[in-house]
Amino acid sequence: MRLLTFTIAVQLTAAALAQDEPRALSLASAVELALEQNPSLAAMREELPAAVARLRMAQAEGRLSASTHTYLSTGTMLNTVPSPDAVMPRMYMGVPAGSRVDQNVTLMVPLSTGGRVASRARAAAAGQRAVEQDIESMLLEVAYMVRAAYWEALYRAEMVQVQEESVNEQRERLRVDQAKYDAGKIPLFYVLRDKAELADAEQELTDAQRDAEAALLDVRAAIGLPLTAPLQLTDALQYDPAAADPNAEELAAQARTNRPEVRALAARVEAAQREVAARKAAYRPQLDAMLMFDAEKASGMGLDGGYTVGLVGSLPLFDGGERKAGVAEAEAMARKLERDQEALALRIERELRGALLDLAAANRNVRTALEAEASAEEDHRVAAVGYDAGKLINLEAVSALAALVQARTNVAEARFEFNLATDAVRRSAGALPEP
Repeated sequence: MRLLTFTIAVQLTAAALAQDEPRALSLASAVELALEQNPSLAAMREELPAAVARLRMAQAEGRLSASTHTYLSTGTMLNTVPSPDAVMPRMYMGVPAGSRVDQNVTLMVPLSTGGRVASRARAAAAGQRAVEQDIESMLLEVAYMVRAAYWEALYRAEMVQVQEESVNEQRERLRVDQAKYDAGKIPLFYVLRDKAELADAEQELTDAQRDAEAALLDVRAAIGLPLTAPLQLTDALQYDPAAADPNAEELAAQARTNRPEVRALAARVEAAQREVAARKAAYRPQLDAMLMFDAEKASGMGLDGGYTVGLVGSLPLFDGGERKAGVAEAEAMARKLERDQEALALRIERELRGALLDLAAANRNVRTALEAEASAEEDHRVAAVGYDAGKLINLEAVSALAALVQARTNVAEARFEFNLATDAVRRSAGALPEP
């Protein structure tokens, strides 16, 4: 097996190359850095404080609330003036004729909400757990994305080295054949063929260098680094035959329990079921305890004040079907999420088994490519010796080199696909890819 270790140093300008030292970056450190700096992951993490705030808001509905209201009024008739909707508890003040100043403080605590507050709080807690699992899912996705970009960059770097070796050999053959032609030992078309082959090889090298630089751009973007940051990737493409035959049934069972998407959706199902209970609570009696302190001064009268203590019980009678429709909506959403669970289970198992098929194929391809590379290297060696000895024509030497370049390309591509498939299997099972 031909295993190469590459150090990639790509800079976009000569000035940057002169001023900045490339950052050495292993695969493990690339993943670790991405989990700290990836902007999509950072954005997802901001959803957790929002979920915590929603839980606190739901819990606050069952706690003591207080408000104060000031009324300044004048008129010629009795009236009732409500306080603004946004201030709770609300106050409805009976305003007499004449001028009046009133100041009050109202305290209210719910004694029974028919289970509405408790259900909403449990729904919000389940929603928070769902967000936490969404973040875990994004962690896995970012880790996989960074590793995939890293493998791609290593693969493209191998392509650069393969093409550089091809260009160097073509140049040397052209130099030697030019000397032979000048000495009258070979025909001109040998030299012309060498020049054409060298031009093709140089074009392939240029394309490979472009692809390598583009792959490094993907690495930087996946991590969240500036796109001009100089990097050195210090790992190499790997091939571990032991990783090519995992237990499919164990992985499927692991995926059904370990995938964060599964846990997130289970939490959302629970939240939807709690919301159904909260909607049904609207059919039950609601009971609040209240305490109000009041001070007022009306025209022609002195300062007066006092307090009121009481219980306020409420039971809705008719609402035109609003409560029934609200319950039906919540139940439908709960059923929809349950169906989503079934669809997710199928999608996850399909994803896992597809990744296992890719891994098996990649494993076979690596072995085949390694065998073909060994044959191509020997054929190239024999062809080079035969051509130098004058026993083979130029075309045979050129063809042997082309076969060797293709074989080395196939090995690099097969190892790249093997590493990618290995990570895809782990990701499908809900495991963070190992460094």
